[in-house]
Amino acid sequence: MFLEHIQIRNFMGLNQLSLTLNQSTALMGENAWGKTSLFRALWRLMGQGGCCYQFVDEDFYRPEPGETIDELQIVLSYREHRPGISEHSARLARLEPVWIKHKDSFHRVHYRARAKRTAEGIVSEHDFVDGAGLPIELDDAHKLVHYLIEMNPIFRLRDSRGTPQDLPIVNLNGDYEQLLTRLSEQLAEEEELSQRDIKAGLDAVRQLFEHYFTPQGATSRAPRRARDIAIHPVTLSQLGKLNDWQPMGEESGLSLALSAVARTILQARGGRPIEVGSRPMLLIEDPESRLHPTMLAVTWGILERFPGQKLVTTNSGDLLSAFPLNHLRRLVRAEHETLSFQIGNEKYSSEDMRRIAFHVRINRPMSLFARYWLLVEGETEIWLLNELARICGYVLPAEGVRIIEFAQCGLSPLIKVARDFGIGWHLLTDGDEAGQKYAQGVRSLLRGEREEEHLTVLPRVDIEHYLFDNGLESVFREEAQIHDKHTPPSRIIERALSRRSKPGMALAVVEAIELQGVQLVPVELRRIFARMVAIARRQR
Repeated sequence: MFLEHIQIRNFMGLNQLSLTLNQSTALMGENAWGKTSLFRALWRLMGQGGCCYQFVDEDFYRPEPGETIDELQIVLSYREHRPGISEHSARLARLEPVWIKHKDSFHRVHYRARAKRTAEGIVSEHDFVDGAGLPIELDDAHKLVHYLIEMNPIFRLRDSRGTPQDLPIVNLNGDYEQLLTRLSEQLAEEEELSQRDIKAGLDAVRQLFEHYFTPQGATSRAPRRARDIAIHPVTLSQLGKLNDWQPMGEESGLSLALSAVARTILQARGGRPIEVGSRPMLLIEDPESRLHPTMLAVTWGILERFPGQKLVTTNSGDLLSAFPLNHLRRLVRAEHETLSFQIGNEKYSSEDMRRIAFHVRINRPMSLFARYWLLVEGETEIWLLNELARICGYVLPAEGVRIIEFAQCGLSPLIKVARDFGIGWHLLTDGDEAGQKYAQGVRSLLRGEREEEHLTVLPRVDIEHYLFDNGLESVFREEAQIHDKHTPPSRIIERALSRRSKPGMALAVVEAIELQGVQLVPVELRRIFARMVAIARRQR
């Protein structure tokens, strides 16, 4: 079984959140948008062992300073992996009174934790509900909650160098945990490890993984097909079985990563025993925070092989690309709730997925963290618009605005992804024949939105003619070294570009505007900047 859905109301920094999960899920979201509150909710209910968590004052959401909320609720919905397996598994049968069969033939368990402020203090309640949210009558709900925690414990993995060194260790059937503790201390102090230390650590790691992550350890991966590659373009998992991995030297990144990962698992577990055969869920917070990108790839390659469920927060574009596209969630704080966006509303062809995989996930993975995309035709606009926005008082990266050149990818895949992930978007295009085709493509994709919110067509054949006719003629004449009144604008622009190149000419224009003032930035561009920044700021 695995955690399929989380619903939170009035817990810590989350006033409302509904989130679906996969076997591995990556969360994107800015600071103070609820990621930490989500992890704390899961950890407090399922990560500390025993039953049942008693809520305290700090767990309640505070809408404004001085205001109080009197009730909170968290519902965790678990689903069996295959329809009907809960009816044939002795382990899953322990939860038989609370398995609910749904219309899709899957059985689910819906665990609800609530708290309420009363005159006597905070009262916590733990029970199970059916598919309609109605409580299930039980003789001992707490016993079933305890079973659920034993079967699906949560390990919270954080930067190991900042965690306490004196956590209790339970000795199960050998001394491998004590060995890993000593190895952990060496890693934390960045001591040089000998080949013998690393080999001993790897032996301990193997035993640990076999105990906590089922006897078979990591399983082999099925062959990747063309659509699999498009959906999941970067895979970091190591080939072969865990038992086949051998240290390749005293500075083997794989060996060190294995040892460090094992250490964080031990620390996350604390001192509580976990039953054999359980499938721990790993909460992994910003694994890139202290890891070089190469070491991050090695470490995630290990974590990716774990059969347990994984929920990861990350600000790394490279790590984001290592997840299937449909396993990404973008959290956005709105006025009365935290929204969760994911792929699923739009229809994607195989060609769409291939283009997204290459142009977004491999070449521009950080663009998925943006609040707003300004789609432009080429390099010239990227140089020009970033600088003109700055002159107008907007630092686009700080506003969450990303300028994306769309010509090679095409508009449709980008707009679909932006819509699914709740990213604002706007197309700026030339007024020539190609630009009119792009504009028509956008119009065909509008769904009741006003055209001006998503489309600006320059009233000239290209951006150079537009700038020439909007107060910057002298810059082109100077670059072209043409000063007579009879030469047509097209000839002047052509000569200037031949001497300076299109991007070079864009920088010359920026230099001139910077010297003469913001009033030289064309009105249409100023309006675009103001509109998209205003929309991006709504996501704060």
